Amino acid sequence: MFQLPSSTLVNRKIPKNKFYEKLHANQHLKELFTEQVESIIWKHKLSKETIRLEPKDDIEEVQVFEVHLKEQTYSLDLLRSIDKAIPYPILHVIIYEDQAKHAIAYKERNQTDDNRSVVRSYHESEWQPVEELKLDIIQGLDLKAVYENIIRQLLPISSKPEMELTAVLERQASIDKLTQECQRLESRIRGEKQFNRKVELNMELQRKRIELNQLLN
Repeated sequence: MFQLPSSTLVNRKIPKNKFYEKLHANQHLKELFTEQVESIIWKHKLSKETIRLEPKDDIEEVQVFEVHLKEQTYSLDLLRSIDKAIPYPILHVIIYEDQAKHAIAYKERNQTDDNRSVVRSYHESEWQPVEELKLDIIQGLDLKAVYENIIRQLLPISSKPEMELTAVLERQASIDKLTQECQRLESRIRGEKQFNRKVELNMELQRKRIELNQLLN
């Protein structure tokens, strides 16, 4: 699946109760793990010791986890709980039968607890056959660059390498928000009976589409 050096291989199963203990999990979270997760495997560890790339800022390691599901649908709360429990960035390889996808959070170290993380957003690939799932993981001259380039590869928009990742993510968030607003307006226009109101909604939709196209181009 990944062409990673053998020095990065961990291949260790993580018991679900380790996450319960770390997060002081409530009943809802325990049910999510029980109903949706078959197993979690810590597959690879990318660090100074395993790939000879230096840490930068607060990115000291990048982990690769395999999350084997009992069913193809899953809650993001599940990934969010794993990411909160582990202070390092995690590339999740989510597997259900012969299908797989990537998911990774943009997260930051908790300012009051170094052993916890604050998750800002999630970025995922589409489902595809396991044997076709590929990602160029080790891109960059340090571990922060490796982490950020994984996120960039999973974004639906392209960006210039010199553009700060935070700016790219803000742009993506604006695109997502405007796309949802356009969809809501389209739905309202279809259901609107009054001609004058329909004209107003169409004008608003056109303004939103112009904003969206400016961000996309």
